Amino acid sequence: MKRAPLILIATLMSLSARPELYEPEQISALYDRESVGVRAYQAGKYESAFDILSDTASQGMKESQYLLALMFMKGEGVDKSVLIGLGWFGVAVESGNEEWNKTFNTLYESMSDAQQVMIDDKVEEYVAKYGNDVQGVTCAKRKTAASRRIELRCDKAPGNYPKHEIETSL
Repeated sequence: MKRAPLILIATLMSLSARPELYEPEQISALYDRESVGVRAYQAGKYESAFDILSDTASQGMKESQYLLALMFMKGEGVDKSVLIGLGWFGVAVESGNEEWNKTFNTLYESMSDAQQVMIDDKVEEYVAKYGNDVQGVTCAKRKTAASRRIELRCDKAPGNYPKHEIETSL
């Protein structure tokens, strides 16, 4: 079987992404939209939550990616897909959230070798589209202003980033 030239593959991939300019106002609105999606999820309004969180997750928002992973794995507001869910989980753990990472590793290790290969491929694909480096997201532990408590915070930097549609089934 003859493989497509790399230039053709790169061209086709770039056609599927829409570059968007993110300025501070758009980033602030993105955080606000994610908060609405998180509240919808917490209220059990899964279809509404999915509409919002699938959009914010595709733009690199880590909590959105984590919740989207759960939604796919449980079939909440979307057709159940453990593979897609673990793909999103793999992107979300880029944040460095220790609890998420532990859960992901436990799930991953419970899979067969063949399933792990499929998960690795899916995570690699999603990180290439929705990961920290591609979406301008950095995560770090910081002290909160109001207390001495340390929290993990992820921030999206202003810039021009690709926007990809998400897959909802395999």
